[in-house]
Parts: sequence; structure tokens; C-alpha cells
Amino acid sequence: MLKSFLAKRGYGSIEDLARLAHKRGDAIFVNKFHPRPTKNDTDLALAIGSVEDIGWVLIDRQSEGEGLQRFVSLTFRRREHGVPTT
Repeated sequence: MLKSFLAKRGYGSIEDLARLAHKRGDAIFVNKFHPRPTKNDTDLALAIGSVEDIGWVLIDRQSEGEGLQRFVSLTFRRREHGVPTT
């Protein structure tokens, strides 16, 4: 219950927020993702993959900041049925 409450207000994991946006019927999903500095961006790659599994396609990615202030703006569009993901 708390998880869905937070997701509806824009807080929570990227997967929860993407699932909620997809369920609402949004055409575009944007998220400011903060990769862990010690993970060599593997958590970023896993996050992108899990969002694409929900039904989104990554269309833009922009990195900003450094160290602990670093974040990546991710923009996804809804995957259309029958459209290749390449």
C-alpha cells in the first residue's frame, strides 16, 4: 500500500513508476535516475532493461553531474504492438 501511494506521487523505484505510467496509458515516461557510483552503471543498464520489459522503449538518455550528484535523464516511449524495438 505504501509502495503504490509513493509511486502515485512520483517516488519509488523506476520499475514501479514505469508500470504505473504504462497502466495510466501515458505515451512518454521520463525518469531522473541516480546510478550508484560504485556499480559501473550496471544498475543503470538493469533499470533500462526492466523498464523496457514493461513495454517502454528508450528514446533518449542524457547524463549530468559528477560523483554523488550524477544522474541520467531517461526518456521512454510506449512500445507499439508490432513495431520492432531496434
